[in-house]
Amino acid sequence: MKKIKIIFLLLLFPFACSAQFLGIGAQYATPQEGGNAIQFAANASFPVWHKKNPFNSYIASGIDYTGGSTPVSGLNLKPIQLTSFLSESLFNNNKATILVGCDAGYLFNFRHGKDGIVITPNVYFDYKFFFVRAGYDFNVTGNEQQFFVRTGFSFGMGSIKSFVKTKIW
Repeated sequence: MKKIKIIFLLLLFPFACSAQFLGIGAQYATPQEGGNAIQFAANASFPVWHKKNPFNSYIASGIDYTGGSTPVSGLNLKPIQLTSFLSESLFNNNKATILVGCDAGYLFNFRHGKDGIVITPNVYFDYKFFFVRAGYDFNVTGNEQQFFVRTGFSFGMGSIKSFVKTKIW
């Protein structure tokens, strides 16, 4: 089983290399008994459907990794990330980026808790090379949940918008 997981991770590596949002930093979440509340976090995502629409939204896919002792930590493969940038003028006229979304994926929990389907409503904010993301992870299969706040360095819309005038459409 461990070999299958390693092969699966290696197959996903090209997707992470073509990501349009990359982040690395720390996450605060409620730990298991005796665990640590602050943990390493990394994420990568890339839009898969980005057409102009009245909801100002797009669909992305991605990977999140959090290492630690929280109930919902590990490798989370997210094939569906529904994200909205709220309004075209808010996105086009500000150097900061604000996104509201809901992700769905499958969690491989390597240390604590259970593997399973995870749904994550969240809010994302970035400015230049820094990001903050807050949300709530629901492990539907394992009946586990946690509130989290992630912060760190990112390469994404905020960093691109600081160099060139960017339009969403």
